[in-house]
Amino acid sequence: MAEPPPILFLHGAFAGPEVWTTFIAPWFADRGHRVSAPRLPGPTLGPARLRDYVKRAREAADELGGAPIVVGYSLGGLVAQHLAAQGCVSGAVLVSSPGPCGLGPSLWQLSSQAPDVLAATLVAQAGAGDLLGIDLIRRALFTEETPEAWIREVFTRPLTPESPQALFDGLTWDLPAWPFARLVPTLAIQGDRDAFVPITDLWALGLVYGAETQLLRGVAHGLPVDPAWKSLAWRINAWIDERSIGQRRDRVLASRARGRMAWRPTGETAAAH
Repeated sequence: MAEPPPILFLHGAFAGPEVWTTFIAPWFADRGHRVSAPRLPGPTLGPARLRDYVKRAREAADELGGAPIVVGYSLGGLVAQHLAAQGCVSGAVLVSSPGPCGLGPSLWQLSSQAPDVLAATLVAQAGAGDLLGIDLIRRALFTEETPEAWIREVFTRPLTPESPQALFDGLTWDLPAWPFARLVPTLAIQGDRDAFVPITDLWALGLVYGAETQLLRGVAHGLPVDPAWKSLAWRINAWIDERSIGQRRDRVLASRARGRMAWRPTGETAAAH
């Protein structure tokens, strides 16, 4: 029986790997997948740029053995699109993710439809995320029906500041190379009550990347830590099986190996024989 493909989980802005390591990453690990959920962007010499996030994610992909499935949440979904464009993953799952046009549509939706959530992100950006109450966290990430006890249990850390340079990059010029990202099988999933990401971004992911898209009813932006997180896990699991991503990964790695052999210097080739 073939080994399940490794999975790289990328967290979103104002948060950390816990968004995945609380429920979904262990769920896949229990099913035989090697998993990794690195903290982005990792060490940098100066203010982090979006390319630093992408670089750290690519390093983590290589540490998994190359060409993993990447599952990116929120801003991590934009990073995942960059990895797909670089051809270093065998499949991409974009969860509550901005579309190929970056963070601009999300900023527009927040400012026009959820100014209180936008204000909460500005508070977090100022380093005062611990001042945000349960009501604002629910408004940003959950639905009105989500029990307060659940939110307190899964949301044990305050929202943390994000690199403003990286956010600006995601708003402007540092966007994925769409034609190359389209070559990677992609699944995009979003809740119908997402305060951050407009549904037009989900449509754009389907149109530009040819992604399979699914709108989950009755859930908000915090899908990986929502009470219905198992629905997300099972959907990702089914897609991996349906699209035979593990077999595709084997082909990608074999193609890379052939490419390395083809470009190996003559003397090195002779020594190998």
